[in-house]
Amino acid sequence: MLLFGIAVFVSCLSHGKFRLSLQYDLRRLLTYSLLTALITSTGLLLIQSGLMGEGWSDTIKGEIIADVLSTTFGQAWRWQIIFTLIATFCLFLPLYWRFNLITLLALLLLISLGFVGHVTLHSGILGWLHRTNHALHLISGGYWLGTLIPLLVCLCYLSVKPYRSDAVQTLIRFSLIGHLAVILVILTGIINTILILQRWPTDWSSAYLQLLGIKVILVMIMVMIALYNRYVLVPKINQQGSSAIRYFLFCTGLEIALGIIVLSLVSLFATLPPI
Repeated sequence: MLLFGIAVFVSCLSHGKFRLSLQYDLRRLLTYSLLTALITSTGLLLIQSGLMGEGWSDTIKGEIIADVLSTTFGQAWRWQIIFTLIATFCLFLPLYWRFNLITLLALLLLISLGFVGHVTLHSGILGWLHRTNHALHLISGGYWLGTLIPLLVCLCYLSVKPYRSDAVQTLIRFSLIGHLAVILVILTGIINTILILQRWPTDWSSAYLQLLGIKVILVMIMVMIALYNRYVLVPKINQQGSSAIRYFLFCTGLEIALGIIVLSLVSLFATLPPI
C-alpha cells in the first residue's frame, strides 16, 4: 500500500517542478518499499511451499513451488511476484518513467491481492463480484493509508515559499480524492463482510468477529482523525501557520500508526475461518 501511495501521490497529485522535488525526496522510500514487497511476496511463496511440503527443506524445491503455483492461491500470487519483479526493473529508469510505471504496477499488485483470501469462498458471478469489490477495497485503502507518508513530505513544503502554491494545490487534490477513497473503503468493507459472513455478526465469541470488531473501531477513529485534520486543522494553517501544521503532523502520524495496527489485524484474521 505504501508503494502505491507514494507512486500515485507523486504521479497523479503533483505537477511541474514540485513533482520533480517530490520524486527526489521520495525516491529512496519508493525503492525500500518496492524491495520489501519483492522480499515478502517471494518469501510468502516459499513459506507456503514449506507448509505444503514437509518443512523448511521443501521451501526451495522446484516441484513443490510449482505445486503451490498451481493452486488457487498460487495462480493469483504469481502475479504478485511478476508485477513486483517488473517494478524492480523500473528502478533503473529515469525518475519520471520510474514513478509512472510503478504507479501502474502497484495498482495491478493491489488488484491481484483481491483474488486471494476469503474471496475464494465464492465462485461464478458472485465470486467475481466479491473479487472486484475486494480489489476496489484494497485500492481505496491503499490510497488512504499509502499516501499519508507522502502527505507529510508535502506538508513540509508549505513553509517553502517557491513551492507553497504547488503544495497547496497538491493537498487539495489529495483531499478531494481522499474523501472518495474513505467512502469506498467503508462501503466495500461492509460489502466484503456481508459476502464473507452471510449472516448477522452476533457470535462475538468468534475470534474472527472479535478482531473484525476491533478493526472497525480503529477505522472509525481513523475517519474521525481524517475529518478533524481536513475540517478543523487545515482551515487553521493560514492563520496559525507552524502551530497548526505541527498538530496536523501529529494527527497524521497517529493515523499512520492506527493504519499499521489495522493492517496487522487484517493479516491475522484473514487466516482465521469466518465463523
